[in-house]
Amino acid sequence: MHRRDFLKFATFSAALSVIGRWAGFAADTAPGSFPVYLTFDDGPTTQRDLSGPTTSVLDTLRAEQVPATFFLHGRAINRWEGPILVRMLADGHSIGNHLWQQGLNTAREHPSLPLLAKQYIITEERIRSILQATDEAALAKYLAQPKLFRRPGGSNQLSGFLDPRNFEALAHAPYVWPYRDKLKWLNGVYDYSGWHVNGGDGITDLRIQPTTAAKMVTWIMKGGSGYPGVDSFLRAGIPPRRSIEAEAGLIILLHDADRVTDDALPEIIRQLRLRGAQFHALPRPQDRPNSRTVGIGYQPTPGPPDQSQATA
Repeated sequence: MHRRDFLKFATFSAALSVIGRWAGFAADTAPGSFPVYLTFDDGPTTQRDLSGPTTSVLDTLRAEQVPATFFLHGRAINRWEGPILVRMLADGHSIGNHLWQQGLNTAREHPSLPLLAKQYIITEERIRSILQATDEAALAKYLAQPKLFRRPGGSNQLSGFLDPRNFEALAHAPYVWPYRDKLKWLNGVYDYSGWHVNGGDGITDLRIQPTTAAKMVTWIMKGGSGYPGVDSFLRAGIPPRRSIEAEAGLIILLHDADRVTDDALPEIIRQLRLRGAQFHALPRPQDRPNSRTVGIGYQPTPGPPDQSQATA
């Protein structure tokens, strides 16, 4: 190891030694297991040789045997990244649709429903065509998995273009008319535009941007700037007890193109496991397609009193 790399590793390890002191806390407050769904937005992000942040995340998830969900932008999928999508599916991850791009698609920008529908369809076309050109078996696996969607920037409501009540109007909209034979793709889609724990996003909220791996781990576990962390969902109410959300399964928002997230991911997984996390890929079993699943920005809801979950 080069001296510069050693010093960086030593500094990071020292910071994480402080984080490691949470183990006792976890043992007291998280008896039993609870479901966790790691999700990664805005990728894939690799170089032509397939090195890059997304590959680093996939390597960590494989080493830790953790399934996750990747919400992909259509414009981010380069022609050389077929093997990355194939690997996601082969490693047990889910692939979701994150529209064609981030900009102009957030709830605060009020894009029209036909425009959102068009972007969903062309992103779906991109995912399918890249998989087909790379591995037919992987395409079949993708087509067999439940279809997943996350709106850029998030939302507290079901995205209107996925509401069956709007399908008839969409079929006659100019934006969608060239794709009317693919409108059936909008049926049976799980809308995960919400999440419970926000792991950092400098696009939609400049307050949320941890600058080091240690800060990222702290942010995920403890929360920050008014956003709850995992521990908030494990210690809800007075006396503290596990929240309804934790029992149902916590969805954690991350970004695989963020180097800080990549560096923090092994410790995030370790800390979650100390608290009893069992990792899964979306969808959650209780959720239903074409309906609202989870929102964003809500505080934990204390579960029913239970002596086994309360702390002394």
